Order: sequence, then structure tokens, then C-alpha cells
Amino acid sequence: MPAVVRIVLSVALLLAASRASGQDRTTLYTPRDAGATLQTAEGARDVPEPHRSGFSQFVRDVAGDYGYVFSKETALWWGGGAASAGIMHLADEALRQETEDPEAGLTRTLEAGGTGATYGNLSLQVPLAIGWWALGHAANSPGSAAAGRSLLRAQINALSWTYAFKFAVNRTRPNGDPRSFPSGHASATFATAAVLQHYYGWRVGLPVYAAASLTGASRITVDKHWASDVVFGAFVGIASGRTATRLERRTGFAIQPLLRGDKVGVAVTRIDRRP
Repeated sequence: MPAVVRIVLSVALLLAASRASGQDRTTLYTPRDAGATLQTAEGARDVPEPHRSGFSQFVRDVAGDYGYVFSKETALWWGGGAASAGIMHLADEALRQETEDPEAGLTRTLEAGGTGATYGNLSLQVPLAIGWWALGHAANSPGSAAAGRSLLRAQINALSWTYAFKFAVNRTRPNGDPRSFPSGHASATFATAAVLQHYYGWRVGLPVYAAASLTGASRITVDKHWASDVVFGAFVGIASGRTATRLERRTGFAIQPLLRGDKVGVAVTRIDRRP
């Protein structure tokens, strides 16, 4: 495994661990025996805590992700991807000629020693998602567990739609192999980038998007993909990442002071606003 990929994995584990410690500091004190509800300061009403950690709920969420393909947001991302890929198609052949020589400087730069090919492979992306989820649970960090859970949902969604397009379009790769459009490496890495940016902000999102971009660029080299394959794959991945995090984007927070005997603290409760 290339050294750069090992570094990426190490940083990912550290981020999940830091999220765990950060989660412990967010809620200074919460009653352990308060049951499934917490009372908010606003209107003194009970707000149920979301229970979304079980496998059956995960399966329902994955199924719901497929239904989200009919949403306006997905249509905009896919439509934007199709338009961008159409424009990039005009430069497909020129970029192919620039990168088909494995000894050319540009080709060597984009290949980055095979880092992109390794990082974008599902044999790394899926275990990364599962490991992030498991580490979040082990560290008792709901935030990190939710991030890993969404990473896995995003990979499932991106993989499904990527191969649906691959078999439907059946575009020939520059090297003559089938099913070029879109790039699976691009969709997988951009899905990961979209999820991590959502949970950890642009401080994490920017380098992860950069890694996804390098991965996509590496697929253009040595006749592996057309540039337009990579562009559309990136849009599919981002759409899948945003699909997997759509429920969290509809979540609010309630903050309340807590008093129990000689203990004083603040509880932050996440409110699921799903209908």
C-alpha cells in the first residue's frame, strides 16, 4: 500500500478519535435515567431522541437513499454533472494524447505512484467507512459513528448508480475495455469527500476533496478513463454523499440547562425534523 494512502488512513482514524473527544466535551452533563426524551427549554416540550443505529434502520435509510434520486437536489447534481461532462467531452481526445505515454511528466505526476488508483478502490473505501463507524461506536462518539454510517451509505449509493450508468451507457474506455462511463474511482472518493466535509467542515473537506481530485485525474492516465467519465463520476459521488447526509441537514438542536443535586451542566439535544 503506498505511503500516502497509509497516511490518509492514519489521519482518518485520528479525526474519528478527535471527534469522539470533542463529543464528550459538547455535553457537559446529561441525565442517564431520563429515558428516551429530554425536555427542552423552548416551550417545555419533550423531544424524542433519534434512534437510528440499528441494522434494520440502516437498511431503511439505504432504501430511502435510492428514492432520493427523484429529488430536485439529485437532479441538479446529475444535471450539472451531465452538462460538465458534455463540455469536458470536447477535450477528451486531447487529454488522452497528453497522458497516454506512461513516461511523460504529466502522466507520472497524475499517477502519483499509483496512490490514486489505490485510494479510489472500493476495497479501501468500504472498509474505511465500516472502520470509521465501528471506531465511533467503540469510542462512544455518536458523531463519529454517524459519520462512518453515512460514509457507508454514500458508498453503497454511489456504487449502485455508478454501475447503473456503466451498464446503461456501456462506453468504451480509451484502452478498448467496456463500461468506462462514469469513473467508479471518482464517484467513490468524491462521495467520501462530501460526507466528511459535511461532518467535519472544510478544514477536513478541502484536503479530502483534493485527494478525490487527484484520484480522478489519475484515472485519465494510460487510457484508463476519458476525462468526461471522471467529471460525471465526481458529480455522482457528491450527489451520493449529500444523499447520505440529507437527514442530518434537516436536524436542529435544543440547548437546556440541567440541575441535579449539586451537579450543574448543559445538555445539547439533536432534534430530528423528519416528517
